[in-house]
Amino acid sequence: MRLINNVHKKHGIALAIASVMLAPLAQAADVGISGFLSVGGGMVDDETNVSYDGYDEEDLTFDRNLLGLQVTGQVNEKITATAQLIARSEKDYEITAEWAYLTWQASDNGKVRAGRLRTPLYTYSDSLDVGYSYPWISAPNEVYYLPFNNVDGLDYYLTAALGSFDTSFQAYYGSFDSDFSFEDGTQGNASLRNQMGVAATFGKDWWNFRAAFHQADLTVDIFNPTLDGFVGQLAGNPTFAYLVPRIIVEDDQGTFAQVGLNIDTGLFVAAVEHVEFEVEETLLAKNVRDYVMVGVRLGDFLFHVTGSKADDEIADLAAGIPVSEQTAPLIGNLQGIAAARDVDREVISLGARWDVSSGTALKLQIDDVDDVKGEQKVLSVALQAVF
Repeated sequence: MRLINNVHKKHGIALAIASVMLAPLAQAADVGISGFLSVGGGMVDDETNVSYDGYDEEDLTFDRNLLGLQVTGQVNEKITATAQLIARSEKDYEITAEWAYLTWQASDNGKVRAGRLRTPLYTYSDSLDVGYSYPWISAPNEVYYLPFNNVDGLDYYLTAALGSFDTSFQAYYGSFDSDFSFEDGTQGNASLRNQMGVAATFGKDWWNFRAAFHQADLTVDIFNPTLDGFVGQLAGNPTFAYLVPRIIVEDDQGTFAQVGLNIDTGLFVAAVEHVEFEVEETLLAKNVRDYVMVGVRLGDFLFHVTGSKADDEIADLAAGIPVSEQTAPLIGNLQGIAAARDVDREVISLGARWDVSSGTALKLQIDDVDDVKGEQKVLSVALQAVF
């Protein structure tokens, strides 16, 4: 691990470079700059038990820091350019471009964007990194868990009024490559091709309903020598070579569906979101995830409780294999591979948000985690702002 001083030094260098790059832009009449910041940390109740949300120490650590800058420039009357740069503490404050796209205002209500976009998977996808925009410190992990949240491509976004209802529609197409980690710590790389999807919202006054559907040709490379060796053995065995396509994820079609409802009357707030992700006939479990949040706003304070759940369905990799003394080890290995991709967890979260001043919120959250691997309580805190 790098020394803390080196991390801080890199942080300072990154911010200095960003400041130098953006300073001339800020002086331009047609360029706008906004930003967001989150400084936070947490601890677990018992470090010998399961970790959750990256926390596994009983000592309070402030290592969940994020700085984002968004730059928008007017190219001409119809076209604008947008870039969003983010530096995260868990990535040693390395600056990455989350968004980088051009927008063509095709009509009063419709626009076309091309470049790196945020994939509209969830209700809070567009503001996922802007913690200030929602009640929690971070969006519920059981639902907001996919490691690929961006797409390189183009989309069409339309807003309209249907009678007294406000609606929006978004359709996109593109591709993306991303390194990621499974929940058990296994590293991998995901390649999405022919990625496409639609998302629509329908609402009025204090409520808003959203639904989305996405699909892509998915290839996942898992960096696991033991798994690679096992797959190699199967491929070289004429009797069981047919099992290889069940285990690997190579150009398999994955689908992702989402529905959500948001309510905010001023005093009362609520949110519900349900998602399902599936890549059939592979080692990946079918992910079935949801959460329900209710809260009450009292002046500058918001108190809320959230119940979230991951109830995955384990892939049946051993389907059709006759059970015998000879096949028992093979069946056991296949069941173990499938079980490693399964998540079965329930979380109850109690949270409080205090809007200290305009654009700044202090948040406290306690998560009671009930996992098949054990139980855990997590305390986290964050100061979040937009500017």
